[in-house]
Amino acid sequence: MKNLFICSALLFSTTVCLAQKSDRAVGKAIYEFIHIRDTANRDKPYKETMTLILGRNASAYRSLTKQQQEEMMANQIANQIKSAADPNHLSLTITSAGPVAKEEYYQYINDKKLYTEDQVINYYIFEEPLPAIKWAIQKDTMSFGTLHAQMATTHFKGRDYTAWFCTDLPFNNGPWKLNGLPGLILEASDSKKEVQFKFNSFEDISNLNQSILPPADDIKTTPQDLARLKETMIKDPMGFVKASNGGNASRRGINSVMDSIDQSKVTSVNVVKSTSSNTSVNNNPIELPEKK
Repeated sequence: MKNLFICSALLFSTTVCLAQKSDRAVGKAIYEFIHIRDTANRDKPYKETMTLILGRNASAYRSLTKQQQEEMMANQIANQIKSAADPNHLSLTITSAGPVAKEEYYQYINDKKLYTEDQVINYYIFEEPLPAIKWAIQKDTMSFGTLHAQMATTHFKGRDYTAWFCTDLPFNNGPWKLNGLPGLILEASDSKKEVQFKFNSFEDISNLNQSILPPADDIKTTPQDLARLKETMIKDPMGFVKASNGGNASRRGINSVMDSIDQSKVTSVNVVKSTSSNTSVNNNPIELPEKK
């Protein structure tokens, strides 16, 4: 009961519009994220395609794989509704989503702020100081297609990283929480190759009039409260789901698609197992405790 009380108090916190100015997106970088999450199966690393939307002051890093899965499920539903013999009796078949990153990271370089969004049924967001990473720039260089990059090294979140940054792309951002170099971070990996951000492509998107801004309807929280929320969900999943009703989860992704359907017309939903090879086991988190 105590856990559910804490859960309910957090779930019904007021959603807020963060005091952060929107930044116009001018570039998009695509990365292949590779992470040995299960150390008992090192030959089967977790893989996910990520996107980094870049502005002059801000960036947004999120899962492209997650977006593609949601679009696939939405198309499956739309096509089945369109071709249904009896639109008043819908039998839907949906391919379930594989494990994907639920976190999104919003870096604000000039303001030195980092916003992290996470989904625990509903969507939560918290603000932290942007990590001040102490880089050592090296003389080594490498080319990524037509892009020329220089090496930098650092120790960050319990791991030793080597990164390659490109001064021809004048962004001080990088994938995940990486930042602070005089050019976009194209690639980065830790010394054990357990965490890798591999560069795929860069695209100019200045003509799309896209904005970079943390979601305004997220529930504002703290890292500590979010950790307690996750512990509560693990201890009492069903109670947590019930307490989560009425939150902001239905406004995003596949939930918004399902909510747009008249549920009285859905007679059955068959869920097909995802073909993703990614594991949900994570005994090797990307952030490690510092050795004392």
